[in-house]
Amino acid sequence: MDLRKLDIFRQVATQGSFSRAAEQLHMAQPAVSIAVRKLEEELGITLFDRGGRQVSLTAEGRTLLQQAVAILEQVAGLRATGGALRGLLLGELAIACPSMLATYYLPDLLGRFLVLHPQLRTNVTQAGTDLIRQWLLDDEIELGVISGSSPDIEADFITVPLVDEEIVLCVAEDHPWAGRSALPVAELHESPMVVYESGYFIRNRLDELCAAHGVSPDLRLQSNFLPLLIRMLKQGLGTTIGLAMLAQQEPGIVAVPFAEKPRIRLVLARRRQRSISLANQAFLDWAGLQL
Repeated sequence: MDLRKLDIFRQVATQGSFSRAAEQLHMAQPAVSIAVRKLEEELGITLFDRGGRQVSLTAEGRTLLQQAVAILEQVAGLRATGGALRGLLLGELAIACPSMLATYYLPDLLGRFLVLHPQLRTNVTQAGTDLIRQWLLDDEIELGVISGSSPDIEADFITVPLVDEEIVLCVAEDHPWAGRSALPVAELHESPMVVYESGYFIRNRLDELCAAHGVSPDLRLQSNFLPLLIRMLKQGLGTTIGLAMLAQQEPGIVAVPFAEKPRIRLVLARRRQRSISLANQAFLDWAGLQL
């Protein structure tokens, strides 16, 4: 059985859409549809109900998805183990990552990889996505987390999707907005906020939202030091914007959705047509099978 077809099937099931799966896999949508159809023909079962706007798994599809995920994880583990046995992963894995993801997202992903490679050293550098992108283009780093929203990203980088989520307003649990089910961006006008410095993905998105709605918040504090922002947030100095993972992992912080439901997309990237270390390439390949 072709493992590529299993991976395509998993992406369609995860995305609930052939078109979104094609975007994630950097393939044409007809090629994705053909691969799934061939897998169905090979197995003699129907994997998706294609009747609605979004495709949904059949009962057989749900069963196969569990098995496909297990197989792909085993293959990733075997490849990683084989690489380690050949002495490929005994050097250093180096990643540049914005601080919010480095704090709340990267530890789990990176930890699972390092369990497979206990002799691998790791260096994580925190910086804004704009600076990380420039470092990649200047060949100062090999692997980094950047915004996936740029229209020319595929021309410059090979990417693995990490995060595609709504941006939320993060407030202290006793803040007057803590109980709101949704908040229009316009209400941020002249509201006190503690925010990242320019160049960080979340700050860039805030600036875009405010400009689009003619909003000027009262920026009481600007810093790239996340613990300081969290402390000021809990002390009631202001609100901030972020991903839901921040509120989920920080006691005393509540996430309030925006009425406009803005989203952010972040990817793990390397520059095209540039060689990178075996350890960095192995992590990029492994992450692509996990996500």
